[in-house]
Amino acid sequence: MADENLTVNENEEAEQAPEAKKGSALKTYGLYGAIVIVMIAAAYFVTLKVVKPMFTDGETNTEEVAAVDESDEAEEQEDGGHGAPSGHGAEGGEPTSNVFMVSDIIVNPAGTGGTRFLSTSIGIEMKSGEAAGLLVEREAIIRDALITILSSQSIPELSDFKQRERLRLLIKRRVEKLTHDEEIAAVYFTEFVLQ
Repeated sequence: MADENLTVNENEEAEQAPEAKKGSALKTYGLYGAIVIVMIAAAYFVTLKVVKPMFTDGETNTEEVAAVDESDEAEEQEDGGHGAPSGHGAEGGEPTSNVFMVSDIIVNPAGTGGTRFLSTSIGIEMKSGEAAGLLVEREAIIRDALITILSSQSIPELSDFKQRERLRLLIKRRVEKLTHDEEIAAVYFTEFVLQ
């Protein structure tokens, strides 16, 4: 009788072993399935929030960069690519143009964590040559103010053409405040590359 009980118990254990293996395999496959779902969700999020904006910004700015490059070449020929008013008068040192150039400003826009950058050059047109000379004297202060203003802008703000006008006005007011002079006629973006 004892042998029969052992045989019955062994048969029950033998029948339960494949079911335990099946349950263990289902748990393993379930875990793998959950991991795959999480990975797909993460890939979707990264694509939506990181990759897509990179391509979208590149497409809109490519057209603008091509148009701006042509005007940059003309302006660099006028002023030699320096951050000073362009051209010289008949007397030799007197500027004939009232546009003060601040070239090669590179900043990381707000909220990008250093993964994106803006490269720009800005022209500030003054109403008189004397006022443009004042900007030359304060170039470092003006460059710092421009870097501060531009780096505080987010990618959507920098990408939106309507926001560009607001940005021009903001720069104009800040430079007027720094120079204590209200002779700024206009602010121009002669280069604007957002990557």
